[in-house]
Amino acid sequence: MKSSNQFSDALHVMAHLVGQDGPRTSEQLATCLPTHPVVIRRLLSALHKGGLVTTVRGHGGGSQLARAPAQITLHDVYVAIGAPPLLHTGARETGRGCPVQRVVNEALDDSYRQAQALLEARLRDTTLATLGEAFARHLAHHAAGVPHEV
Repeated sequence: MKSSNQFSDALHVMAHLVGQDGPRTSEQLATCLPTHPVVIRRLLSALHKGGLVTTVRGHGGGSQLARAPAQITLHDVYVAIGAPPLLHTGARETGRGCPVQRVVNEALDDSYRQAQALLEARLRDTTLATLGEAFARHLAHHAAGVPHEV
């Protein structure tokens, strides 16, 4: 099961915008992943079109959340970037003439559809505020010298 890098990158960008007083540039955000600012600009463009960020161009510009973190679900981010497949099915495409292969693919396809639906439901239940709170707890533990949980 392989997750979408684009989705995790978009969540990463959005999480960095939580709690910011002003806009962040694509260059600033690119250092957080790390990746090229062009990759960040593409993600921000999709997030802007999805109504999740506002963007101001020019000196002093950048992007920031369009609404409160508690009002943005992870599913909103997922949809804004085009709802890429969250799971790789691994079904064999060749051998479609084989009746056993058809049965195997149908079983896998059904399982992956169910898993996709469950993942999307979980994404609907989680907000950026939840991520922000988890990050704040992580920082507090780190500052207190508490070891990371595995």
